[in-house]
Amino acid sequence: MTATNYYGPDPNNHPDQKELSNIFRNLKPSTDSAFVLGCDGVLRNLTIDHNVLDAIGLPPRLIKAFLDRGPFDPRMEDMYRGVDGTKVPQEQCWKPDPSLLPLPLTAEEKARIKKENEEHKDIIQESIRKMESGELKPCGVAIRSNHDILSSS
Repeated sequence: MTATNYYGPDPNNHPDQKELSNIFRNLKPSTDSAFVLGCDGVLRNLTIDHNVLDAIGLPPRLIKAFLDRGPFDPRMEDMYRGVDGTKVPQEQCWKPDPSLLPLPLTAEEKARIKKENEEHKDIIQESIRKMESGELKPCGVAIRSNHDILSSS
């Protein structure tokens, strides 16, 4: 079964993908942060120093929707099977144990990201302005896999 068959001919119309896209749009934005799904099922917007700007616990169906936007990885299935981010205490959402997050960036990686953000600052700010004004529409969802995290196997 292909991922397109799972979500239908237009994954942008799938309710879980629509809901996930709305969550991304509503999380606090920043030009120097990234969305990270912790192994506890909490979607966080993290700065390069791993400070949490925003966080929301995802139910299993939205964790699956998140994973399906990336390439298939059986390790991700194992990691997220049975995980429900909606059951995570608020304290852990905002102050997660480092083991729940990706490895911290090296000083070199941080410097490279800061340099690239500075070099593209005007383009990034213009894109944000256009998105907020409705002049620029978000890209559609690309489904790249079909993770099976909702079953017990």
